[in-house]
This record gives sequence, structure tokens and C-alpha cells, in this order.
Amino acid sequence: MTSMPEIFRRSLRTGLVTTSYPESPEPAPQAYRGQLQIDSARCSGHGDCMRACPSAAIRVIDGGEGRWTWELDDSRCVFCGLCTEVCPERALTMSNEYELAVRDDADLVTRVAFQARNEDVPR
Repeated sequence: MTSMPEIFRRSLRTGLVTTSYPESPEPAPQAYRGQLQIDSARCSGHGDCMRACPSAAIRVIDGGEGRWTWELDDSRCVFCGLCTEVCPERALTMSNEYELAVRDDADLVTRVAFQARNEDVPR
């Protein structure tokens, strides 16, 4: 077992042993599953993402007459990516964003309101 003085001596020999975070954040690894992103131009409100979410972080609220609201609560999200796999429109992607600290829980909720295009509304 290495003693504490030995660890200290090694750190003095190697120089700087920490990064300058948060002044210059390190990029996330390429396959990192960070914050969920929605492409609002592609979402059609199927709700498959909501049904696949194991932590109930996603809600799709039907507003009637071709309107719906998509809602994500990052405080509940476990960043599993299941929602991205089941979305038939490929409207959801996992970003590399990992800095999600906020002071107010309400800042962790993303809401996007939708109105269907005329050709999408059933007659």
C-alpha cells in the first residue's frame, strides 16, 4: 500500500494533477448519453417515447384538435436512451450535454407545445 507522503511526493514530481474545470470543461466521451434533445420539426406526438420511459420523465399531453405538449423532466430522466430508440419520427436524440445543475427544479423541465400541420390533422 502506498503511503500518503509517497502520494504527495509523486504529485509534486508530475506537476499539475487537476484540470481547469469549470473554466475550460472537458468534452464528454463520444458515446456519452447526456441530456435529451427534441427536434420539434419532426415530433408528431405519437407518445411512444413516453410509454418507453422507465422513469416517467416524458409526458405527451393531448390538447385536442391536433395540439399536444411534449414535456421532459430532467430530474427524473435516467438517460437510458430508450425513448430515442422507439421514436418513429427520430425526433429525439441524446446530446453530449452533461452540465445539468440548476438552482430551481422548474429549470429541469422542458416543454414544447405543438400544433399539427393541416395535412396531419385527421378529417
